[in-house]
Amino acid sequence: MTPLPQSLPPVLARWLDFADDAVFVIDGTGCILYANAKTGQLTGQDPAALVGKVLERDFAGSFSSRWASGRDQARQTGQPAEYEAPSPLLGGWVRVRVVPQGDLLAVQLRDVTPLRHAEALQALSAALAAARTPAAVLGALLRGAVAASGAATGHIVDGLGQPLQATADSPFPAPDLLAEVGRSGQLAFRTAAPVPLVALPLRVEEEVWGVLGLSFRQGERRHFAPAERAFLEALVQQGAQALGRVLAEERLARQGEVLATLGRVGPSIAAELDLGRLMQAVTDAGVSLCGAAYGALFYNPSGADSFPLYTLSGAAREAFADFPPPRPTQVFGLTLTGQAVVRSGDITRDPRFGHNAPYQGMPPGHLPVRSYLGVPVVSRAGTVLGALLFGHPEPDRFDERAEQLLVGLAAQAAVALDNARLYQELREERARLEGRVAERTRALAEEAAALEAFVRFTEAVGTRTDARALAQEALKVFRSFFAECSAAYYEREGEEWRARVWTDDIALEVVASITGGISREAPAFAQAERTREPVFVDGWNADEQQVAATEAYRTVALYPLTVGAAVPAMLAVGLKTEAQWSERGRAIVRSAGRSLALSLERAGMAGQLAEQRDALAARTRALEAFADLSRDLTLEADDGRLIRRAQEIVLSLLPDGYSVYWEPEERWVKRSQVGDLRSEVLQRDLDAGLPLRETPTLDGPYQTGEPLYLDTYDRDRDGLGDRVAHITAVASLPVRVGDVVRGVMVVGLFGGRRWTGTDRAVLDTVARSLGLTLEGAGKARALQQRTQELERSNAELERFAYVASHDLQEPLRTIASFTELIVKRHAHSLDPQGRRYLDFVVGGAERMKRLIDDLLVFSRLNAVEEPLVPVASAEALAEALGRLHSTITASGARVVTGELPAVLGAPGELVQLFQNLMGNAVKFRREGVPPAVEVGAVREGAFWHFTVRDNGIGFEPEYAERVFQMFQRLNRREHYEGTGMGLAIVRKIVERAGGRVWAEGTPGVGSTFHFTLRAAEEERGA
Repeated sequence: MTPLPQSLPPVLARWLDFADDAVFVIDGTGCILYANAKTGQLTGQDPAALVGKVLERDFAGSFSSRWASGRDQARQTGQPAEYEAPSPLLGGWVRVRVVPQGDLLAVQLRDVTPLRHAEALQALSAALAAARTPAAVLGALLRGAVAASGAATGHIVDGLGQPLQATADSPFPAPDLLAEVGRSGQLAFRTAAPVPLVALPLRVEEEVWGVLGLSFRQGERRHFAPAERAFLEALVQQGAQALGRVLAEERLARQGEVLATLGRVGPSIAAELDLGRLMQAVTDAGVSLCGAAYGALFYNPSGADSFPLYTLSGAAREAFADFPPPRPTQVFGLTLTGQAVVRSGDITRDPRFGHNAPYQGMPPGHLPVRSYLGVPVVSRAGTVLGALLFGHPEPDRFDERAEQLLVGLAAQAAVALDNARLYQELREERARLEGRVAERTRALAEEAAALEAFVRFTEAVGTRTDARALAQEALKVFRSFFAECSAAYYEREGEEWRARVWTDDIALEVVASITGGISREAPAFAQAERTREPVFVDGWNADEQQVAATEAYRTVALYPLTVGAAVPAMLAVGLKTEAQWSERGRAIVRSAGRSLALSLERAGMAGQLAEQRDALAARTRALEAFADLSRDLTLEADDGRLIRRAQEIVLSLLPDGYSVYWEPEERWVKRSQVGDLRSEVLQRDLDAGLPLRETPTLDGPYQTGEPLYLDTYDRDRDGLGDRVAHITAVASLPVRVGDVVRGVMVVGLFGGRRWTGTDRAVLDTVARSLGLTLEGAGKARALQQRTQELERSNAELERFAYVASHDLQEPLRTIASFTELIVKRHAHSLDPQGRRYLDFVVGGAERMKRLIDDLLVFSRLNAVEEPLVPVASAEALAEALGRLHSTITASGARVVTGELPAVLGAPGELVQLFQNLMGNAVKFRREGVPPAVEVGAVREGAFWHFTVRDNGIGFEPEYAERVFQMFQRLNRREHYEGTGMGLAIVRKIVERAGGRVWAEGTPGVGSTFHFTLRAAEEERGA
């Protein structure tokens, strides 16, 4: 229990022991008279042990420097004194209240650390928020940390230990501690003598940017409790965050400044399209932006190893006149190859400097360079266009901002250089185009003169197609444009060129020369014909050119007039006063020659098109006529009528003439004639016929199968002499029926006329169509005749079968009746052999009756066609089963039927069909196996598909068709009775109803018969 002064009531002493504040009393000498429990807790001693100790002696360094002034103030004024100060003993802040009473002092210590720390952090936040520079941030942090921690001094150094700011001029007591924290990034606290120290790292973007160091008073006791350490760390974190913010703002500001600067410089660079001025502007702008003493742009768009100096700024060009361009050395290489920017504070101390011969550094007389900055200029396509190099005689003149500015400038310069280079190329291309346009303009002007002349020529000949008339107009054009000009139009005849049209100025001896013929081997003529290009001969030599009497001409032009692949004509122009052809003169010759050639070719093409059109129209009329003939053709029409109609078609498409059709027998026989021969004598000769093998006009086409066209008919060709003098042109056309030439159709024309391509097309078409028509008519008649014979034969067979089967009934009944009488009256008198013979007769008669009955049914199906009407197939089957009732009952057969539809058929015939199929199913059963028959039908489109399936003896698949043939049996009569007609009748009934029937079988398993019949509703729908 704390000893109490005599005047201190016990209850008060007890209350003080439980108080949160430390309370103690000292006398005038500083001796402790009383201390409560909290005071003992702060000092780490028992309160009773504190009594008698001298405060300032025994607890030196445990209280702040404010204690002495507060103590003295209370003693001097006799009034309580109060202050707040950092407490080394507490490791925080305390509010101290000193109350005097005589020479005694009562002291109260209250812990206000949380409040003061919160106020300190709030004040620091406000100061940091107002800071706009790193220095301001560091100053606010330094001041706030010193004040909040109660430190004596504070220092801030960078990550390398270089001082940045301090609150005192004296250095930090332990710089090694700051360096260690800068390397490790860990907090450090020293509590040992001589002074307590704290080192706190400033982390910005995960890197140690700097270190805050705090030093306390000498002799001061600091324990740096966890709460105090956390507070100091919070202070530093706030400062680091603010520092990061300010640094980011500075970076953004620098970037904005770079962009603004580039924005000011960029437009002027981008607007410059002259390559020289552009590069000088880039170099000047670079020097201005980075503060260099001089700069240079080395330009190399070709990609060669050398980078020549293009522009220089800040120095005369002569300063570099004696030095070679930079090479890709260790200093320049990264920049010249476009790999990186090179920036050096002092290039002379850079380890990459001074390694290249012959100078091992800068050559003598070189501009002094300490600060160096090299930036590559790279195009958008990745091509290194050059390099921007800057220097300054003083060190450390280029910072990061300068580098960023020049990198941006280089990027803009690359784009501008690309644009300027493209602009220069465009200007060069434009100059080339303008030169070509000027050249073309001159050519067009020269051609315009020729075209102006040719306008008159075109207007004059636009409606003509005659070659010589066109040439005459062209020669007038030359005469109107050239002085002392002669011109001629030549046509080729064999191996010579002959003038057909010429200007009237040509001398008679020249006319005689050019109309008499010029050899195709004459040099100028041969060259023009061979090359198909105009030939201009300057310095004409008549002897060398092999054109006699043309010595008066000094220059001659020859223009070949081509039509397709041929050169049928030539245009010649000679000048007497000109020594050589001018471009204008050549243009006129070319223009007139080309236009005349096109006119001739166009006229030729028009003629060909007209001829082809006429041929097509004539061929079409011939085919239409034959089409009408074929439509009207009947089987009774004879060949003579067809031949005569063909002759009429031919003469309707040709001018005045005749046509005779011949066929060979012992002589050439006239089968048909259309048109008057205009000679009674010739008519009598032709009516009498012409000799075989002595009439080439007929013999040749008949033997070769090829038509013969004679534009001029020789009167002696066929031995007819003057009788055919009035006939000018003859065509002989073989008429081929199938693979055989049947005859020859001759067409003759009166008057002077030749066979045109249109005529030949018409005649060939008529002859070919006639042959096809005759062949078709013959085949049609043969087919009709064959059809009639088959119909007659079938009718006779049907009548025979019907009559024969009907007439056989009477004798068969007679045989049966008398045989029955013999059995009744005389059977007892016959021996067994006789009775057996009689049984044979009875059995044969019964089989004959069944066969005749089946024949009657079959023949009646052919002879009498009952109309097809809707029939309920179920009723037809029921009636058939009724007829077979005894047979089915005797055999023990089981018949299963499904739902059967209505179909189109004859009612009696459908009953017969089911009776035959069901009878066979029961008849051809396996021994010991009761017959089982299934009848069903399914719909298949417009038909019903019926099946009759049994379990009988079946048959081999190869007999599936044979079973439907008349009188065909697959089994011996001794085993199974029958006539072999049942299934033939079935097929006849089904096919007459428009269906089909087939069968499937497996020996020992059974058979299935299929047939189809049209659905009854189909007829109503139709």
